[in-house]
Amino acid sequence: MGNVWIQRLTKFYQKYAYLMRGRYGRLDQINKALLILWAVLMIVDRWIPFYIGNILALAAFALVLYRFCSKKIYPRSNENQKFTQWIARMKDFFKGKNGTYRYFKCPECKQQMRAPKGRGKIKVTCKNCHTQFVKKV
Repeated sequence: MGNVWIQRLTKFYQKYAYLMRGRYGRLDQINKALLILWAVLMIVDRWIPFYIGNILALAAFALVLYRFCSKKIYPRSNENQKFTQWIARMKDFFKGKNGTYRYFKCPECKQQMRAPKGRGKIKVTCKNCHTQFVKKV
């Protein structure tokens, strides 16, 4: 009895592998984001009028299926790379310009400089006017 189920599962897996041969078939960052969007829209759709939530949720899920079954591997990979770069830029934007550096200006020539955060008081020499001053970073 158990042997029959293993044979059926093996046959199903072979058919699935044959179907997915040459397709993108990756659960990359865009697909994960779209699946999260789909799940959120399925939860929130009750409060969105005129079935707009359902339509948007189905569109997000259809896009996941389209990307997953696409035979255009390189364009899908490039889309994912651009999406991850955009996400990184958004994280940097909301984290602020001074993620790991402290920015300040020279008191003499107003040249903008930077120093790593968390170093305490450091002695800084301006590259423009060679003024030395102490700054807490």
